[in-house]
Amino acid sequence: MKLDRDIESFINNYVKALKEKNAVAFIGSGMSVSQGFFDWKKLLKPVADKLGLDINDEQHDLTSLAQFFVDDHGGVRGELDQILVEEYGKTKMSVSDNHRILARLPIQIYWTTNYDRLIENALLEQGKTPDIKKAQSDLTVNLPKRDAIIYKMHGDIETVSETVLTKHEYEDYNKKRELFSNAFKSDYVSRTFLFIGFSFTDPNLDYLISRIRTTLGQNIKPDYYFIKKETDTRLQRRQELRANSLKKYGLNPLWINEYPEITTILKEVESRFLRTTILISGSAENYGSFGEKRAVELLHDLSKSLSNNSYKILTGFGWGVGSAVINGVLDNMESERNQNMDNYLIMRPFPQFETHGKNLKELWVEYRKRFIPLAGIAIFVFGNRKNKTTGVLEEATGVIDEFNIAFENGLLLIPIGATGFVSKCLWDQIIASFKDFFPNHEYLLDDFKLLGDTTIDNSVIIKTVLKIINTLNSRQ
Repeated sequence: MKLDRDIESFINNYVKALKEKNAVAFIGSGMSVSQGFFDWKKLLKPVADKLGLDINDEQHDLTSLAQFFVDDHGGVRGELDQILVEEYGKTKMSVSDNHRILARLPIQIYWTTNYDRLIENALLEQGKTPDIKKAQSDLTVNLPKRDAIIYKMHGDIETVSETVLTKHEYEDYNKKRELFSNAFKSDYVSRTFLFIGFSFTDPNLDYLISRIRTTLGQNIKPDYYFIKKETDTRLQRRQELRANSLKKYGLNPLWINEYPEITTILKEVESRFLRTTILISGSAENYGSFGEKRAVELLHDLSKSLSNNSYKILTGFGWGVGSAVINGVLDNMESERNQNMDNYLIMRPFPQFETHGKNLKELWVEYRKRFIPLAGIAIFVFGNRKNKTTGVLEEATGVIDEFNIAFENGLLLIPIGATGFVSKCLWDQIIASFKDFFPNHEYLLDDFKLLGDTTIDNSVIIKTVLKIINTLNSRQ
């Protein structure tokens, strides 16, 4: 799928917001419809039938339809709640790829008008702890060690009687759920929102966003929403006018032809975000022709340069490699006068003792499979170790394992062949099958070949690695 200029701009801005921990995902009913849930028109059809109305005539004002039903039952919501519970109970819903991608991303705040628990389940699948806010009383309590907050703007199916559905409930929203309104306005003003599966016909949200615009005037930031292009020419003009109208609220349309394109775009967001974190893999008992002094300088200066270019470094603290890598990042932090290490470095030192009945080899494989997917690019250096029994220098099989795991997880692989040992073997493999590893970047072959040249100095190696990485991240 070729991405147009607007979508490219969105991806770059949203990745930036993710890095700055300012990204928000707002999930509407369209995300749940794709997973088996009825849309509101189908859900409320039994309500229309019982009132003797045609759902097609009422579909543009379903909140009033729900209100008619409650009023017709003496102002009691019991039967309406029963319909909701039955529909949710008979509908088998599963987490979608889009939910999983959003859950994997470092999004700390999710807003949703949905009653279901799909985004909660997606976060739990990723081993994350969601703090769910479905009632005003929930806003006063913070879940310890939470990874994300989910604001359920209209409630939750588990407390169906407290959900927001009827016209009067929408009208009373800012009185009965005022704290949600305040929290939303605060987030909307300061964070970058991506709306998914949302039509902007929600009267409550429309009111909140319009109030924000009234307060801020033209001082609004860009937010984004997906919109599928109408195929009916009669509806296209109205759709375009609606999109133009929403722009005054800072809402920028991301036009798609088919819904699966959303997944493609979200995957690209994830891929580009991950490529801002770089794994430096390697170990060295012996530095070969480099010698210890030059090798340490290379590792230090390489990690410092990457850090200075706003890349986060991931290290498993490899023997003879990890200390120099970490020191380079710390050096850059000092020069930038920033002490927040989380913005610069991810350290994953390996377990040193058998636990849970597993030997170290098993633990290390599991450990690598957990931390390597945190990065989008992997650099490989040296790669040797001393055999504990014979004392003979041998290839570091752990570096090979990390290469294979990185490949399986879609990381872009950059072995510095000039450092020798396992890295030279991996470099040979890349060069021999370059089109397979980099099908869209064949023009980088000469740069990769340069990384295998043992006559170049450290500065050329670092400059070449940076050129490759910046190109892969479209920074040139």
